[in-house]
Amino acid sequence: MLVQAILIGLIAMFVTFEWMFGTNLGSRPIITGMLVGLVMGDLKTGIILGATLEMVFIGSITLGAAVPPDVITGGILGAAFAISTGKGADVALALAFPIATLYLVVDNVLTLGILPFFLHKADNYIEKGDFKGMERMHILVYCIVDI
Repeated sequence: MLVQAILIGLIAMFVTFEWMFGTNLGSRPIITGMLVGLVMGDLKTGIILGATLEMVFIGSITLGAAVPPDVITGGILGAAFAISTGKGADVALALAFPIATLYLVVDNVLTLGILPFFLHKADNYIEKGDFKGMERMHILVYCIVDI
């Protein structure tokens, strides 16, 4: 179970960084559901859940300043909980959107409440010429933004 949780975390990390390779849509539930199913030993259910969640999240794209619920978190955790409980698409649909919306709230709190503090610290390091300290703040800010 622990190995599966770690592998699912690695899937989430990998698909979060899809922007490094261009927008290849690897973070969509139809892909992540299949990967979660593969890790959890039920590929068929993973594909079915991924396709079902893709229909729900199909319009979830960022347009301008509007940020939709997080597709990656909702898709991966919805599929993982549905497969682990054996309940199927009903559980995946019931959990995916609330999880995605909760993640969006947490992400906004981190971005608006905590991130400016670290950015000001990075500015102070730059003014002092401490580029090692600035680099540490840069890495920390990068990790906070991409949680």
